[in-house]
Amino acid sequence: MRIHFNKIKRNNIFCPEFDSLQGNNEIDLESKDVVIIYGPNGTGKTSFSKVLTRENKTEFSLNMDGQIFNSESEPLFHVVEDQNGRNVIKGSTEDFILGDDVKREYELQRDLELGFKKCFEKIIANLKDDFGINKKESNFHNLIENKKIVSFISKLANKLDKGKNIDQAEFIEVISTLAKKEIEDLDQRKYSFFISDLGDAKNSIIQKVLKFDIKKIEKDLNFIKVEQTDVAVSVLEKFNYMTDCLVCDTHDIDTTLLLDKKKTENATSRNLLPELVKELLNEILEKLEGNDPFKISEAISISLRDGNIENFKTICSELHKYEAIYNSKISNYFSDVFIGTNIVADFREYTNLKKNKPLLENEDIIFTQKFLNECLGKNIELKRDADGNLRLLLGDSEFLNRGRNELSLSNGEQNFLSLAFELLKAQKVAENIIVLDDPISSFDSIFKNKIAYAILQFLNKKKTILLTHSTDLVKLIEHQNKSCFNMYMLNNTPGELNGFIPLNSNEVEILIYIHQFLNQLRDGIQNEIQNEENFLIAIAPFMRGYCQIVGRLDLRDELTKLMHGYNNEKINLTFIYSQLFGLTFSSQVILSAEDIVNKSIENLSVLNSSTNFPLLNKTLKHTFTYLFLRLSVEQKLVRKFNVNVKKNDMLTKIIHYCFKPKDETTRELRAFFMSRKTLLNEFNHFEIDMNIFQPAIDITDAALTKERDDILAKLEQFSTT
Repeated sequence: MRIHFNKIKRNNIFCPEFDSLQGNNEIDLESKDVVIIYGPNGTGKTSFSKVLTRENKTEFSLNMDGQIFNSESEPLFHVVEDQNGRNVIKGSTEDFILGDDVKREYELQRDLELGFKKCFEKIIANLKDDFGINKKESNFHNLIENKKIVSFISKLANKLDKGKNIDQAEFIEVISTLAKKEIEDLDQRKYSFFISDLGDAKNSIIQKVLKFDIKKIEKDLNFIKVEQTDVAVSVLEKFNYMTDCLVCDTHDIDTTLLLDKKKTENATSRNLLPELVKELLNEILEKLEGNDPFKISEAISISLRDGNIENFKTICSELHKYEAIYNSKISNYFSDVFIGTNIVADFREYTNLKKNKPLLENEDIIFTQKFLNECLGKNIELKRDADGNLRLLLGDSEFLNRGRNELSLSNGEQNFLSLAFELLKAQKVAENIIVLDDPISSFDSIFKNKIAYAILQFLNKKKTILLTHSTDLVKLIEHQNKSCFNMYMLNNTPGELNGFIPLNSNEVEILIYIHQFLNQLRDGIQNEIQNEENFLIAIAPFMRGYCQIVGRLDLRDELTKLMHGYNNEKINLTFIYSQLFGLTFSSQVILSAEDIVNKSIENLSVLNSSTNFPLLNKTLKHTFTYLFLRLSVEQKLVRKFNVNVKKNDMLTKIIHYCFKPKDETTRELRAFFMSRKTLLNEFNHFEIDMNIFQPAIDITDAALTKERDDILAKLEQFSTT
């Protein structure tokens, strides 16, 4: 897998060259599964990671193995943010835990959730369309014998519930025990009327018929009169233009007068009706006009006309029959809801898995568990909650999706915990390329070693890009798995060679192994040197530290004279180098600290422009600049303020002597010089770890140039006052 970046853009973070990268744009993940991209703070590493996450207002275009991808394509990269982006360990237990049983349990849980959701949605639709139920309470509920089904229907028809509060185990148990019921022959027109009528909760005619006490029905002459006058009124209203009687051939009828008479007779007869008959007339008979497949109106009319209630009884019996049919149909419907699904089988398997004690099976989380237990005294455990669901706990407490202030951990502990779990999550993401932004920033050494191991171990099936400004991480990764990575130096400075500058194996070796760097100084570096004097000045601080280690205190003392700007004694750097590394140069380089201060550092050259050691070349230029600035400040301040260097021999003491804290002006100058990175962080002394690369290169060229110009401008003020 080789990635060629054609465009990288985020606001104005990247130089114009990144709009169309022509060179230094390849990242090789084919020959090695790990790539380390080194860049000082301010280079744009985090911005690069934001681009890869397709953050808003970012763009990229790349060619990967012949295919073109850009910001609109499917995600290619999974980015693990730096510690500032990991304040919360986001995700669920499933995102982090691996293992066949746990994996299967979560698969079944997802399948069941989806299966029940689809099943319930189908039931809700059919309850409305086929059974007339669309509310949590209805006339139909009383018809259903199985009260468990009634409870399920109430929750399903509840718009706020939709079955969410149905106990799935109970649902399966009830449905699985339903026996198929025989269904009598039915008249579809009558069944449709039955569903439609009972669906009207407040005005159901069937409900009124079945609740009516038929024993109270008697022959009623007034009802007969009402029937007769109803017909007469209807005929007269329909044929009000006629003057001859339709029945008896009487001529010259006054239709209007006759209609009024019949209406009066009808009203009088209605008023004389008993309340019972009025109820039947108003609540049932008059509402059944035009739609009466059960012939309820006819049965009631006959009963009131001649006192015979047998037809009424027959109608009630038939209505009860349809109640029974409805009950059987809905029971049979529920008995079939799982047909064509795996819900029952999945639920049984899921239930059996939940009976097992959950185990941390994956080696990576076991490693995390043991390390956290050793370092934090708190164990990572996988437990079941009251509902049987899996929960990841830290010392018996939830920690996923919790803010830092809710966890009783130090920053280092929380950073390790969050990074470890981000790595566990990265194992399972769909993207095959994992990007880690400064993964060991702000960690103690014990954490750094474990993290380096975790990165390589957890992500061994992924391609990994590490963005870092720490040479410690480079060394730790190398010590975990020798020669497992390709390395690039990210440069993003206007006017310079920009992009992903590849470091060859020789340079990576001298970066990681001090003995390999010393071997280069003894034999090999000479062919890379462009300016011998600049090289010897730049390497002088390292040589001083090396003298301390090998016991050449005489040479150390000589070099010390070159480390303070107030010294004028000349030192033979060529002789000292040959004594330490056995190499001689074409000419003698003999100079003093003052000679270094008087040199120009514009367009500084040390190694050949086409050197095999671009990172070392950059480091030496930076070290030269640090030394130059340090000596310049010491020289200027000592001379300006007539400092007694026997009492104030170090730069910090000199600054404190020259700028007292009482005066506002001197306070500002004191703060200025004391805050300069290049002056006070001991970049020019390597007695501690002999790492020439860091922190000397832990600053961009642009940032170093600005600091240099600021310091020289401030010193220039002393020359004019």
